[in-house]
Order: sequence, then C-alpha cells, then structure tokens
Amino acid sequence: MMTEKPALTEAELLTYAAGALPPEEAAAMKARLVDDPAASATLAEWQLQDAAIRDLYGPVAEEPVPDRLTAIIRRAKAGDAAEQARPKQGRFALIAATCAALAFGAGTGWFARDLATPSAGAQTLASNAIRAYETFVVEVAHPVEVSASEAEHLNTWMSKRLGHEIRPPDFAAAGFSLMGGRIVPSAEGAAALYMYEDPQGQRITLYIAPEGASPETAFQFAQQGETQSFYWMDRDLSYAVTGTVPREMLRQIALAAYDQLI
Repeated sequence: MMTEKPALTEAELLTYAAGALPPEEAAAMKARLVDDPAASATLAEWQLQDAAIRDLYGPVAEEPVPDRLTAIIRRAKAGDAAEQARPKQGRFALIAATCAALAFGAGTGWFARDLATPSAGAQTLASNAIRAYETFVVEVAHPVEVSASEAEHLNTWMSKRLGHEIRPPDFAAAGFSLMGGRIVPSAEGAAALYMYEDPQGQRITLYIAPEGASPETAFQFAQQGETQSFYWMDRDLSYAVTGTVPREMLRQIALAAYDQLI
C-alpha cells in the first residue's frame, strides 16, 4: 500500500520559488509539485505576482539614486584624517548611523513613491475605476456626457461637482486625444471620468474621485482580466488611469497625468 506524501508547506514553496534549493532537492521538489495541484496553483500565482512587480518597479530600479542619498555616502567616504583616526568603535557607529540615514531616506522619500502597500481605500479606488472604464469605454453613441469641444463647460461642471478645480491632462504625446467626460458615482460622492482615444480607436480613462485621499503619493497597479489600472492618491483627491494598452505605455500615461495634475 502506497503512503500518501504530505502536502508541501508554504515554507518549502517559498524556498523553492526563491531558487535557494540545491539542484537535487529542487528536482525532487519539482516532482512533488506534479502530485500537489494546490501547491502548484499557489506557486503559479506567486510567479504571476512576481512578474507584475518586475514590470511595475523595474523602470524605477534603473533610475539613478538621488543626490540627496548618495551625498550621505560621499560625505562618509570623504571623512578627514581626524575621522579616520577615531577608535574602531567610533567608526562603526558612524557607519551604522550612515546606513540608518540611508534606510530612513529611502523609506520615506525616493522609494515611497512607488512601493507603498495598497490600503482598502486604494483597492476600492482601483475597483471603481476599472468598473467605470468597462462600463463606458464600450459605448458607441454616448461614451461621454460632455464632449471635449465644450471644454469650458466640461471643466466648470467637473470642478463644481468634485469641489476642486480640475483640468483634464493632455496625453497627445502618447497619441491619445480627449473625447470628453462624465460624472460617475463613488463611495465618497461624485467622481469624474475623462475618456481619451487614439487614432486606432483604443480608449483609456482617467478617473478622479474624492475617496481614500492620502498626503503621500504612491503609484499602485491593479488588473482585472485584460483591463489594467495605475492609481494613486494625492492630497484631497484620488486618481486612476485605466485601459488595455501595454502596461509600460499605461504607466507612462499615468506619470504624465501625475505631472500635470499636481
């Protein structure tokens, strides 16, 4: 009688996924995964999440470290003779303080722009933005309530309903022209939905809502089927750029929106 093998633990899966096992153990783990559909599904989900994180944060990792952070290292390396002559314990304290300063600076500034964990409010924002996109982007006769040709009326209407002066950003550099906008509901009241279209008929939307606002801006990514959204919160409003265009293109459009809306 064959003895049933125990199910793989999360710790074993994490070690395997991280590539930390010797070749023989990795091969044995791969064989065990064949007989453990639940563990295989979990591993596949992790791999999809890892790929999404690489796509989202990869461009940020290639950016140069800001001078305000590298300056800390330069100052430490350029210590004068008196600093070099300090006892070892003092030098270790200086190194520890430098590392702490770097960690604090990165955590509260440079990295915070893109690496925040989404809150429940942020996830609601993404869900609402994707729902609004999928509801109206397929409309042929009435994709928007007020067209871009009535810019003054559109801007006044949107600004009055949200209680903030709003001007839709320009995405012409990415090949998208403003079609117009409409008011849609949100958990905190009226939200604005602007729709843009490129010459091939592809559409994207910019959703602006007074929900889940935060003083810190952190780009987040959400996906539902083929629909993707980059969203963030800034001061009194929340924003989401949504579409089915390639992810990096959508990210660049979201960055353009952020630059023009601050």
